[in-house]
Amino acid sequence: MQYVFYLSTFVFIGFQTLYTIIPLFFSKVKKLNNDCAEKSISVLVPAYNEELTIKNCIDAMEGLNYSNYEVIIINDGSKDQTFQKLNELLDLSISDREAEGKLTYGAIKGIYYSEKYEKIFVIDKFNGGKADSLNAGIDCANSDIVITLDADSMLEINSLKYVNQYFQDDKIIALGGTVKIVQGAEKENGVIQDKFTGKGIIKSQVISYIHGFYVRKLTQSVFNSIVVISGAFGAFYKSILVDVNGFRSTVGEDIDITLKIHEFIKANNLNKKLVYAPEAVCYTECPENLSNFYKQRIRWQKAFVDCILIYWSKLSRKFSVGVSLFFAIDGFVLGTLTAFTSIFYLIQSLFQGTNLFQAIILLLSVIVINALQIGISLYLCKKYGSNYSVKDYIRMFLFSQVELLTYRNLLLYMNIVGTFKYFDNDEGWGFVERKGVSSIS
Repeated sequence: MQYVFYLSTFVFIGFQTLYTIIPLFFSKVKKLNNDCAEKSISVLVPAYNEELTIKNCIDAMEGLNYSNYEVIIINDGSKDQTFQKLNELLDLSISDREAEGKLTYGAIKGIYYSEKYEKIFVIDKFNGGKADSLNAGIDCANSDIVITLDADSMLEINSLKYVNQYFQDDKIIALGGTVKIVQGAEKENGVIQDKFTGKGIIKSQVISYIHGFYVRKLTQSVFNSIVVISGAFGAFYKSILVDVNGFRSTVGEDIDITLKIHEFIKANNLNKKLVYAPEAVCYTECPENLSNFYKQRIRWQKAFVDCILIYWSKLSRKFSVGVSLFFAIDGFVLGTLTAFTSIFYLIQSLFQGTNLFQAIILLLSVIVINALQIGISLYLCKKYGSNYSVKDYIRMFLFSQVELLTYRNLLLYMNIVGTFKYFDNDEGWGFVERKGVSSIS
């Protein structure tokens, strides 16, 4: 038991050291280059029961600082008034566009173009799930690059410019942008002003997203070992998505497609990269109550377990060392297994009085590492253009120390529950209620 404790602690400290040091030395901000030749981009927005949020998404598409793009909204057999809302907002007419037939997905009812916005198209199809919708969108896209967004995601004005800028590097075949929480964000004199406000559960997610992107994804990107390109904002060459047969119908299509691309790179001995593009930003609505937060995180954990079961046996043979380590050790061992061991370890320490000294040392280590990484992530948040006030940065740091011992412990519980619930075999959309009131205006 002592040996296991020291070994796991050593591995934990090792990964956390990487997450602390790498972002400081490899965080170089790209300046916006308006002279880059614009590659064609198709923005795919799968939508299921999104009548309350779809307007925010469409509104955000209007002012994008880019010309060579199209938006394809895929209505996946919504049971609410999503399609009617789209028709009302876009004034839809039948399009002569046809699918290429390179991917497999459910039947399409119709493809439409907007009479109001020449760049926006709508695919109306029978329900098949998010992956199925994305495959339909890819098959109908007319561009070199495909961006996948959630229906509640709102692109920042220069986001496509930055995506295009990154893809000027021929080695890059996929990237993930930065996802920020829209609650609290406001536009002042044409500039988005981020504000740290709202309920505790919203603030917790703001901290989590800032740390997850600016520290964890930036570090993984340096090692070409990004484990997941977020479904809320990912960009891929269409050709690579076709080569890997598109998205798999699963609860965690974003993790799966990322791993499929890594596997394809290794199998074909390609000198290609998946990177994180911190300057490319979109905003998303996060759950505002514990019930929806619980549903979201359970779905995320089920997605991770699903990919662990599918890819575990392949890791040493079909993936790079970096991907294997970050996925298996950092993700599974430290992210999932330790959720179980931490509970038992804590119970043993409290009720039997054993290992109490070790538990205190470990807790102090976690507190110190958390403080360092949150400080770094807030520094990078500012460096990459977020406009929080100095007062907000201070409040965010202080809140993160309290959040470590409160909301963060809920995640341990949710990881455990989500692991068990995976075996319910529910692979639907995992719908989380959205209010549709959060937009940047």
